[in-house]
Amino acid sequence: MRRFGRRRFGQHGFGFGRRGACRRRFAFTLADTPAGQRVCLRGFSSSLPAERLSHLLAYGLAPGRWVQVIQHEPVTVVQVEHSELALENDLARQIEVTPADDSSQNA
Repeated sequence: MRRFGRRRFGQHGFGFGRRGACRRRFAFTLADTPAGQRVCLRGFSSSLPAERLSHLLAYGLAPGRWVQVIQHEPVTVVQVEHSELALENDLARQIEVTPADDSSQNA
């Protein structure tokens, strides 16, 4: 019996849609972003402690804000407006982002 509207996901979070296309169930994170790319912050992981969340917001990392990834090693460095912030790689995995389209980037 075929059920429409439901996807099955494998053990690594990948789902298989039509024609064998593979889609990720998990959000795209700051740690997944290649160096040099601009992204828009979508939100934060629900497991992020409130104290760390308030620090990120104070530094300007808020949903809707555009950031550019500078590097990932030894830590993730991002540019927010005119400031550069160094984030632990574990913390970068808890920040969800949306990749920028060429047409929607605010240069």
